[in-house]
Amino acid sequence: MNELLGWKIPFDRMERLPLQGGLVHIEVQALEKEGVQAWRVLLTQRPRDRCKEGPAIRGMLRQQEPALLEQGEDRLAVGGLELSFWGLPHREVPEELRLLADGVPYPLLGLRFDLGTARYYGLGERTGGLERRGRAYWNFTADQPPRPGNDPLYQASPFLLRLEGERALGLFLDESHPSLFDLGHTHPAEARIAVMGPTLDLYLLEGPPLGVVQGITRLTGRPPMPPLWALGYHQCRYSYADEAAVREVVEAFAQHDLPLEAIWLDIHYMEGYKVFTASPARFPALRALSEELAGRGLRLVPIVDPGVKVEEGYRVFEEGRRRGVFILDDRDELLVGGVWPRRAVWPDFSREETRRFWAEEVRAFTETHGFSGIWNDMNEPAVLELGGKEPPDKALPLTARQGEKHHLEARNLYALGMAEATYQGLAAPGRRPFILTRSGFPGIQRYAFVWTGDNESRFEDLALSVSMLLSLGLCGIAFAGSDVGGFGLDAEPELLLRWTWLGTLYPFFRNHSALGTRRQEPYAFGEPWTSRLREALRFRYRLLPYLYSLARIAHEEGLPLWRPLFLYWPEARHEDQFLLGEALLAAPVLRQGERRREVYLPEGGWQDFWSGRFLGGGLHRVEAPPTHLPLFQQAGTAIPLTEPRCPTRTARWPVLCFRVVPGPEIRGRVYEDEGEGQDEGAWSELTGRFDGKRLELSFSDRSGHPREGVWAEVLGVGQPSEGENFTYQEGLLRLDLRTGSAWAVWDW
Repeated sequence: MNELLGWKIPFDRMERLPLQGGLVHIEVQALEKEGVQAWRVLLTQRPRDRCKEGPAIRGMLRQQEPALLEQGEDRLAVGGLELSFWGLPHREVPEELRLLADGVPYPLLGLRFDLGTARYYGLGERTGGLERRGRAYWNFTADQPPRPGNDPLYQASPFLLRLEGERALGLFLDESHPSLFDLGHTHPAEARIAVMGPTLDLYLLEGPPLGVVQGITRLTGRPPMPPLWALGYHQCRYSYADEAAVREVVEAFAQHDLPLEAIWLDIHYMEGYKVFTASPARFPALRALSEELAGRGLRLVPIVDPGVKVEEGYRVFEEGRRRGVFILDDRDELLVGGVWPRRAVWPDFSREETRRFWAEEVRAFTETHGFSGIWNDMNEPAVLELGGKEPPDKALPLTARQGEKHHLEARNLYALGMAEATYQGLAAPGRRPFILTRSGFPGIQRYAFVWTGDNESRFEDLALSVSMLLSLGLCGIAFAGSDVGGFGLDAEPELLLRWTWLGTLYPFFRNHSALGTRRQEPYAFGEPWTSRLREALRFRYRLLPYLYSLARIAHEEGLPLWRPLFLYWPEARHEDQFLLGEALLAAPVLRQGERRREVYLPEGGWQDFWSGRFLGGGLHRVEAPPTHLPLFQQAGTAIPLTEPRCPTRTARWPVLCFRVVPGPEIRGRVYEDEGEGQDEGAWSELTGRFDGKRLELSFSDRSGHPREGVWAEVLGVGQPSEGENFTYQEGLLRLDLRTGSAWAVWDW
């Protein structure tokens, strides 16, 4: 990695900073934003930085009352945590950092606190499980795949969640300079956080775990409501290299009766790897292809990398150069390197003019060819050639100029600026922008879905996706996914089947594979695998009302779709299980050949989603056949399902079927709208109760559209002795709610 990231920070040579009267100005503020209260601790060394705002958090209102923090001469206490602040003198840092430090006394600032007995989570996309104690983590975006020991990866997420008992403390470092979170790696009992920059901007949020997660999304932004089609099944490969290849895949899906929502185009659709172009040889009629697919209800999504080919007469390069939108070197000359085009320049997204330029290109490109969204890749940004060779860190020089900043400070924000510009280019009446990004910084969720990059076709990578998506969700990224089947290496059919079943629960569900690997579309392995994979894909479409409702909750309340168990049961430490919303607990099979697995169920009642078997809290050994994913529904919940119709047309479901697990109080709800555009939607609600003998259900339909049917299903119960609006057959009770209510009684 970069020389600075390989540098072992000499914490023992850092100087402790007083809260008052030192060379570093330390200010403590109590702030509020839309009901979320936070403390801010801001360390600055230059007068101009004292009014610093962002890059992730903006618009905070300062409260009049003093901050509710205990303060000493050189420490602050909050949430049972004592913070001390430190600085590394100018003479102790590497020459490159001294050159970029503007002569401040301390080019590197830091803080320390005792780790205590608490558990630590967060920091976004990482390898090595959910808990963070015992390792050191960099926040500096890098084109580095998710392999054991690799750090940093594509995303930078300087948010740490400290959990102690039923209380949580969120520590968010709102700094784009590289930062290091050393959580007991250098000193087993102490956390040490360092920033390679002249300021340290720390926000602290205290409360229950769910409240802290909701709070960080309120501060950094909540995701927009995605279009319904974004939650369907997506198929990609590096590459479907021409129009015939695209049609071949689409026809194969149709012939095998496999659900499909979108086809993705990797870099080979371009002419000479020039962004915003299409190859006249391989894609001579791209607009016609898009319209042909749209006629079948399918979308087309192309990759767009930031590297712009240096070529005289290439309009995008010529116009960008004329408008001065590209990154400069330390001599204020055009910085030229290589990526897929061997001579390329990079837009400087830190500047408003650049974002305007890029938005214009995105708008013209998508309108010309009929694309439905944009896939942003290589946006750390990745560099494959610099000065005639591949840079060891695949990064631009840290001295490169981006507006008023050096690349050292601006790199972490590169993908965020690119996503903002792309979002502006896609915004249009009646359409919700859809973007997928590899890289990002807190706030990226305001514009884009995230995928975890270049994984491999291994069960280890399948397992890794669980902790990575959970951690991204804790840091505000509700919509994320991993390449189903694995990107690199050859997928085997058992792996693809297990991964596809897990993918049915991913917020973003896409199969993607690399150039030169074995094909892994759902039909690629023949029978019986095609039929088994078809059932998994159809289950995804049955689940869409629930997933879409969870998407609305993410938009309104800031909660992720995937949630670790400890958000509700703080004592739970099982990292290979998760909640989808509040109602469903998933225990995926993550090892080759496994047909049974141990499942931990928290206290309370649970029902096996497939068999209807009722289970209490504790450890259970359950069957895990390859035909489905072990799922358990919490008592007292009702999950909205529908018929598996594909492709999607609208999120106003003509048929609704609530899967109900009885409990003293029963509640479930479903959000519906057109699935696209900005029309007003509505929540409809199922409520009920069960006293052990009598089950009563009511459905309040606020959707305003006609239904073909509304039912509730209850598995694993006996024949009722009486009731209203119900049918019963072989352990399945079905209650018809079209009239608004139904009931059943058992005479035990």
